[in-house]
Amino acid sequence: MNVIKKQESRTIFICWLAYTAAYVGRLNFSASNVAIIDALGATKPEVGLVSSFFFFAYGAGQLVNGILTKYYNAKYMVFGSLTVSAVINLLMPLCGDVSVMKYIWLVNGMAQSVLWSTLIQTLSDFVSDKKLPSAILAMSTTVAIGTLVAYGISAVFAKSGLWQAVFYVASVILVVSAFVWLSLFGPSKKRSTAESQVQTETGKIKMSKAVGFALALAAIAGVANGFIKDGVTTWVPSVLYEEFGLSTSFSILLTLFLPMVSTLGATIAKKTHEKIRTHSTMNTLFYAVAAVLCLGIIFSLKIRNLPAIMVCFVGLSCSMAMINNVVTSMFALDHRKHLNSGFVAGLLNTFCYVGSTTTTYALGAVSQAKGWNAVFVIMLTVCIAASVICLTGLIVKRKEN
Repeated sequence: MNVIKKQESRTIFICWLAYTAAYVGRLNFSASNVAIIDALGATKPEVGLVSSFFFFAYGAGQLVNGILTKYYNAKYMVFGSLTVSAVINLLMPLCGDVSVMKYIWLVNGMAQSVLWSTLIQTLSDFVSDKKLPSAILAMSTTVAIGTLVAYGISAVFAKSGLWQAVFYVASVILVVSAFVWLSLFGPSKKRSTAESQVQTETGKIKMSKAVGFALALAAIAGVANGFIKDGVTTWVPSVLYEEFGLSTSFSILLTLFLPMVSTLGATIAKKTHEKIRTHSTMNTLFYAVAAVLCLGIIFSLKIRNLPAIMVCFVGLSCSMAMINNVVTSMFALDHRKHLNSGFVAGLLNTFCYVGSTTTTYALGAVSQAKGWNAVFVIMLTVCIAASVICLTGLIVKRKEN
């Protein structure tokens, strides 16, 4: 029995490591965007478009890979994804033109799109129901820790003007993680075929009603989550740099508070889920809190209060981490008895990245034309709309029941 527990813990660890490394190898560009704008003379919309290209490829790839993941050999697909991403990160510093960078980063998005659905399917196949909450919690921290590492590395090198080094370090992290995955991925006890077959047949009955409706609400919540989450991650350093006159390195350093505190989001979401089982209810609550925090940001910008706006940024980041946890981890694994976890994880992540694809370019353009206040008014509107839709969905669901 102890052998099985060790195998499950090992599986959770390598899935966590692979996705954390992937975040370092994708957010390093966003973390360095202020330095890249200064060094290459690019505009905010141009830099935002590079991230949008990544998000487009990643989101589209999620849909395809979510469908195909059950046919993949996870051991070699994840290794290949991390290795290709490492090569792409090596190429980025060699390019001094933002218009070319977006195509290189597009390939990075395609390579990394294999990961999430494959990792979630791996957890679904090899982790027991008893251990699954620990797996969900672990995977929920990948965003925060990956962001922390990416922005931490960027802050170190931005001060000396060596933004290129951020990509080299990320490449090393990706390669090391790829080989750890390859060496530790091994035989473990998979859930029985008979059990999976019964669960699939059950799912055919429920999918057309409650589960299908819940999936639609989760998808809507995912779009809004991607829009807010990656909008904050991408542009907070620029807000601090432009509105409060902070240096590039210090702006990035302050941004580190976001992932450091947002790691609490996974724990809060887990505790909330123990009390509130419905995913839409949790999303309604979290988006309402996010709307209040957006109002706080708008007010803080008006009075130029740095501590206040940092508190709001941290809270907003934490709220988005909680919603991301609910949408991309909890929903897929909670419904694994009804739906293919890899497919659902890939599908919902696709919707998240629909929002991400829109936010980096659009908010960069809005900030350049109308200022940062307009950006957070848009975020406020999105939060309110998402909260209302999730709430309306719950009301409709209860009337049907």
